[in-house]
Amino acid sequence: MDSSVVFNIVTTAIAVVAVVTSIVFSARQARIAKHANHISVLVDLLREFRSAEFHEQHDYVCTSLGAEHDPAGGVRGLPAEAKAAFCSVVYYYQSFANLAVFGLLDQTLLVTVLRTRIVSVWKAVRPFVERERVLRGEGSEGTYLSTFEELARLAADLPPEHVRNQMAEARRRRRGLMG
Repeated sequence: MDSSVVFNIVTTAIAVVAVVTSIVFSARQARIAKHANHISVLVDLLREFRSAEFHEQHDYVCTSLGAEHDPAGGVRGLPAEAKAAFCSVVYYYQSFANLAVFGLLDQTLLVTVLRTRIVSVWKAVRPFVERERVLRGEGSEGTYLSTFEELARLAADLPPEHVRNQMAEARRRRRGLMG
């Protein structure tokens, strides 16, 4: 083989390796950046979750809203204090749902972290939301809080052992990195 042919083959191979390496590192960097966005958004939203007032409203929505108020008036028919608790809690989860729908937050992460709370809130508010949809002229399958409804469906479909499986997987990864 002529030395110029060998030289061309070697330089082409080096160029291909450089391009492939660049693509791999770019993809990895994009994944890291996406996860960094998820973490900051999640931390910001969970700040409200740490407030005692939010938990009082959450408990009220899940345990007392339906017992104290008839859903026939929809959300608009709730008295001011009940409506404030409803909006605080439901729109909190709706914010998560909207971020997940637009790919700014990983749905599986969100549903894993807040699974039981999302399901319990949706169960409590569903009659009010469905009636509100009718009152708005959307019918029971309307769009009012539909992203939260979808998030609740995903949460309900996630097996309860999913959280334990995720924790076990994280332990395995840590052991693999340390060992």
